[in-house]
Amino acid sequence: MKLDHYLTNFLKDTVNLNQSRIDTLKQRVDTISEFVKQLDEFEDLFIETTPQGSWAHKTIIRPVGNDDFDADLVFFLNENEDWQPKDYIDTLYHCFMASNTYKDMVSRNTRCVTLDYAGDFHLDVIPCIRRDSVWDGETEWILNRQDNSEEQTNPDGYSEWFADKTRETDGYLIKVVRLFKYLRDHKKTFSAKSVLLTTLLGNRIHLFDNLSNNFSDTSTSLQTIFNRLNDYLQENPIMPTVQNPSMPSENFNRHWDQNKYDNFRNCIQRYREWIEDAIAEQDREECILKWRKVFGGDFAKSVIIESRSSGSTIIASEDTSHVIVPPWPIQRVGSLNINASLHSSKEGGFLGNYTSDGPRLKPDTWIHFSANHTFSQHIRIKWQVVNTGLVARLARSLRGDINQVGSDIWEHTEYKGTHWVECFAVDIKKGVCLGKSGRFYVNVS
Repeated sequence: MKLDHYLTNFLKDTVNLNQSRIDTLKQRVDTISEFVKQLDEFEDLFIETTPQGSWAHKTIIRPVGNDDFDADLVFFLNENEDWQPKDYIDTLYHCFMASNTYKDMVSRNTRCVTLDYAGDFHLDVIPCIRRDSVWDGETEWILNRQDNSEEQTNPDGYSEWFADKTRETDGYLIKVVRLFKYLRDHKKTFSAKSVLLTTLLGNRIHLFDNLSNNFSDTSTSLQTIFNRLNDYLQENPIMPTVQNPSMPSENFNRHWDQNKYDNFRNCIQRYREWIEDAIAEQDREECILKWRKVFGGDFAKSVIIESRSSGSTIIASEDTSHVIVPPWPIQRVGSLNINASLHSSKEGGFLGNYTSDGPRLKPDTWIHFSANHTFSQHIRIKWQVVNTGLVARLARSLRGDINQVGSDIWEHTEYKGTHWVECFAVDIKKGVCLGKSGRFYVNVS
């Protein structure tokens, strides 16, 4: 089920930046623009100020917790032939420092001057020279204070490109970008600069998409872009170059590397599978739990779902984005299951047997898991141990790798929650999984 009503409310109540903060930002920017315009040092240079980045594209989202959000304001100006590139930023900085209003909130960075409205937002004021020549037409250049150099840019061109893509989706691209940013900021399972992420998503929009049903509502739009992005990433195991669509000489993935790309690629594949699973689910409560698996407990937070006895249902509402997806194709040819027993210590006194999704265990209880199977000795048994829940997350002790090998393993309970163990019978030579046990759930008090 798409549950578009809940997804729309989730955007409005949880993801989108509060209107009051947007209004405050606009007021501050108007004041700063007027301040810059009146500066003697820039009197003959000032052209205009223009919002840029997430603010201009309307993809800015509510920050996590009490964090500040960021906004960009480009200060277009004519060239001062007596200045070096660094002088533009230094002069603007000293002008703010000379103001009683701004002196305690201003700082310098490589390409901008930053004003820190503590507890609310940071505003980057970015000087940008605009030139007009017979040969090159109009060009724009930001200044690098550290290298004392100019860097060509085209911020308005990028905004126009994104606006065109947004029109093709009847406005839904903006909502999808916000949801992707929410996943990035709250799940913290992948990293990607906003301009890189926005470009990757915008590039998935095709000409004449506005004539299709691929962007008929928020849920369908999210599904469409996730599917297209996953297809693109799976077709490119080696990190591709993501160019600025308005200036192809600029490379947006300069802050990425192959490891970060691999992780992003795996995360998108996993989230895409969860979204498909949620949309395919016909039971309303199960569907809400599956959407919460994607976006967390604030999705449809007005809906209270009674706890189910099945550990598999409970775990659906937990964040399992850290769990590794088994890498082998599955060809079931035999049986595999898990037996578990409780002990006072590792290899210590026997306390009793334990069944999957059994009673809650006290912390520091040792569990012996053993695999029973019908495979030959050439099969290797691999184990996946998964921790979930807030306590394990806060302790930075989430687990989800497949990194233990053997017919049995020992584990001990530590973090409150519902966790699981699963084992796989792997034919190493053929690279296939011939059987898996299914999840064995362990509840910890």
